[in-house]
Amino acid sequence: MSFPTRWSVFTKPWRESSVDDLAETVRTMGFDAVELPVRPGYQVEPTEVASALPAAVRRLEAAGVSVASVAAGTDEATFAACAEAGVPVIRVMVPVSPRGYAATDGEIRAKLDELSVSAERFGVRVGIQPHHDDFIADSSELSAVIEDYDPRFIGAIWDAAHDALARKRPAHALERLWPWLVMANLKSAVFERVGADSPVGDAVWEPVFVESDRGMAEWGAALAYLAARAFDGPICLTAEYTDETDLVAKITADLARAKQLAARPVPTGAAR
Repeated sequence: MSFPTRWSVFTKPWRESSVDDLAETVRTMGFDAVELPVRPGYQVEPTEVASALPAAVRRLEAAGVSVASVAAGTDEATFAACAEAGVPVIRVMVPVSPRGYAATDGEIRAKLDELSVSAERFGVRVGIQPHHDDFIADSSELSAVIEDYDPRFIGAIWDAAHDALARKRPAHALERLWPWLVMANLKSAVFERVGADSPVGDAVWEPVFVESDRGMAEWGAALAYLAARAFDGPICLTAEYTDETDLVAKITADLARAKQLAARPVPTGAAR
């Protein structure tokens, strides 16, 4: 089995495309899989997920594009539609509770207890992705949340950009998440100071999502680790750029660079 098995792209930027046009765009850029949003205004509307998701999956597969995951809600209809369509992962993010960070752990665990039951019932895993700011933000926080859960039902999605923003080294993060790892996201970012200071006088720095060769994320190190451990899940380029000018050219170039990095010989000792 070659590494990786699938190169996926999050199709959020192409919400107005038909399913057939979306498949053509994805294949032209060099991908063979997608993460499909199940959101209002997209190819699959949440209110029509029962029929629309299996239909979209069939049309994409006919064009040579598999659906590796969906970015969607975790209601029963979505689980059932994923099970029918053969979509293995629902990607979610976990917000910090309005009641505060300390209250978040208990609320998350109560929700994950429920989701584990649905995941087991339908045979569809929930994959949690960290996100900066008011979410479970990096791999360390994520591993603490999921460590007591069965990886057959609750999985981790490692994200290169959000771990880079937290200054986490890929090998450390991936080792910690490995038993639960269902997908790896590739994107990159830098911090830029913006606007005036905050009301309390602190400088305001915001993440700017950029091409892989301009950002802090260590794609090469991550891909070397994944290759050394024979990771067989999808690798998803999220097509997230703060400046979406020439988006197709940017994501195509980033995919070409990722494939080049993945093809390098694995350094001795890359995985332990």
